[in-house]
Amino acid sequence: MRVLPAFATLLTSAIFAQTPGTITGTILTIAGSGVPVPKASVRATNASTGISSSAVTAQNGSYTLSGLAPGVYEFSVEDPPFFLPFSRKNIQVEAGQTVRVDARLNDFQLNTLGDGGEQFAQLLADHPAPAGRTPRTRDGKPDLSGVWLPSPPIPFGDPPQPLPWAESVVKERAANPQQDPQTNCLPMGLTFGGLFTASRLVQTPRLLVIIDENGDPTRQVYLDGRSHSRELNPSYMGHSTGHWEGETLVVDSVGFNDRQWLTFLHYPNTEQMHVVERYRRVDLGHLEVELTFEDPGAFKKPWKMRRVNFLAPDNFELLEYVCSENNRDVAHMVNK
Repeated sequence: MRVLPAFATLLTSAIFAQTPGTITGTILTIAGSGVPVPKASVRATNASTGISSSAVTAQNGSYTLSGLAPGVYEFSVEDPPFFLPFSRKNIQVEAGQTVRVDARLNDFQLNTLGDGGEQFAQLLADHPAPAGRTPRTRDGKPDLSGVWLPSPPIPFGDPPQPLPWAESVVKERAANPQQDPQTNCLPMGLTFGGLFTASRLVQTPRLLVIIDENGDPTRQVYLDGRSHSRELNPSYMGHSTGHWEGETLVVDSVGFNDRQWLTFLHYPNTEQMHVVERYRRVDLGHLEVELTFEDPGAFKKPWKMRRVNFLAPDNFELLEYVCSENNRDVAHMVNK
């Protein structure tokens, strides 16, 4: 039998020890046989080094975290839209091996009939969209008009960093979800616009009108060159003006009240909040929207969200929504 030299054996062992491992799996809803949950952020964190790797689930709910150094990991699904977080500890990753970690998520409505996991997973999924060039108005600007299907905004860049008092408010709101604005038939605000239901955009040379089927107040974005008034009456949707930067409509909004719940983490805001939205119709069927939030009264620094909406079929009509006539949320919103 041939014996390898000692240095060759050591070299082979060192190379094998450096070979990374992989965690892969599928994220499904907890109800029934399970429906794939797309666009969920997953993360694996090395318990010894604190180094982490992240990914976003595909349309079939699958994900892969590769390039992991051998060791013990904590796996988590972090604040997925509509669903409760999930975590699992003590996952051993060996060199050159693949570990499978599947997860079943419960939704934040605890699978309420007609308003549960399957419906939320469908909201997260991509929708068929017509192909073609970006339509334009008579003056050559991209035409944002149309009915746009709902899509969840995805945080990007640095995460929100609330001030200590805002952190306390987040904890209090999480412990009392029955106080949620929509549960009490109040507007949800900009972070929830186009999230649960479709929205219609109507663009004219001097005005962009945004109508949300979810029942939030209609927004008016003034495109006539006016500036914000110095004596604004604070409101849920604020005062919005817009201007074009090339192919992008930049919408500047101020004058908000302090009664909103921002994102599913229930962040508060103050009347200092300033929001900049960048609308870009990249082609016939897709509308990209980037939102930047700046509120020195509630956050340490600005933070961003982004979503992509899909154009609805030509015969799609918005329905009338009157919250107070059929509000059954309160009975189902229980403390966690």
